[in-house]
Amino acid sequence: MSTSWAPDETAAQLWNERCIFIGQFIGAFGYGVHLTLFVQCVHALYSGRKTRRHSWELLLFIFILFALGNIGNATSIFYAQKTFIDDRNYPGGPGAYFFEQSTQWAAVLCNSVYIVNTWFQDGLLLYRFWTIYSRNYYIAVVPALMFLTSLILSAIVIVILNRPGNTFWTALSVKLAIPYWAISISMTVILTALIAGRLLFMRYRLKKLVGASSSMPYVTITAMLVESAAIYSINGIIFLVTYGLNDPTQNLWLPVLGQTQSIAPLLIILRVAQGQAFTGATVDQLTSMRFARTQATHTTNDGSSTVLDAFRSAPKNARVGSHQDLEQKEDEGETESEFRVAVV
Repeated sequence: MSTSWAPDETAAQLWNERCIFIGQFIGAFGYGVHLTLFVQCVHALYSGRKTRRHSWELLLFIFILFALGNIGNATSIFYAQKTFIDDRNYPGGPGAYFFEQSTQWAAVLCNSVYIVNTWFQDGLLLYRFWTIYSRNYYIAVVPALMFLTSLILSAIVIVILNRPGNTFWTALSVKLAIPYWAISISMTVILTALIAGRLLFMRYRLKKLVGASSSMPYVTITAMLVESAAIYSINGIIFLVTYGLNDPTQNLWLPVLGQTQSIAPLLIILRVAQGQAFTGATVDQLTSMRFARTQATHTTNDGSSTVLDAFRSAPKNARVGSHQDLEQKEDEGETESEFRVAVV
């Protein structure tokens, strides 16, 4: 007869504790991704600080994200240590300790810094949305109001968490945290859809004008997923549903959610540092595409005709011209290979 060393707890209690335990490992994996992206961003931004505008501002931004992510990860691990090792004989087991003792400073600090992290993530996404939509203030009004509402609610949640007797799962916290997360994640999902839709339109327009074989780093599927912060939206939706239902699997997604709040902005900033992300100039170039004709026929002096492409690959500052412009330039001594029709 085999001996069982299992604790005297119900299956539901054990499942809850497994979720808490596994969630710590998932969160640590997310932190590893965060750390890797942070190093890549620092290298890219520092090496290009003399040639790129706002490099120092972006460096400060990612250092703030990294500091918050480190504090959140460290306090989460420390509280898990208290839960499963230091105070494992707590009445009701580690699961009961995790919920009932989350008024301790480590748990409060962890939740607070991750909430603050959301402000930076949402703020950057709102800024990218404004940029990709040609810096249109009117279209950004509703998302900006959602961001402001989310910020106010989350600040109240932080105050409540710092009051004795309140935890992340007490009735008052839940009543405020669910609207906060709902607004924040809804804003992210809406902006995700709008940004992806904008990039799809850009992709369609570009391919229609220059051919299906043409490619551009700004309008790839990867660009859409990164620019729209889809990784945070997906993680946030899963957590919000499980948190609202008070399902134990919420503890699988909460630790990594704090890290994806940093991962999503870092992916965008890395593309900016590498010159692959949308800027105001990029949007202006794509939205102001003008072509004279799909094809132009140039007749030489001997009566023969040559079909000229209306679009030729060229640097961003290349000139836009028509067939008549080409003939004029040839008369002035400029060859066809020196004249390009491109976006400005």
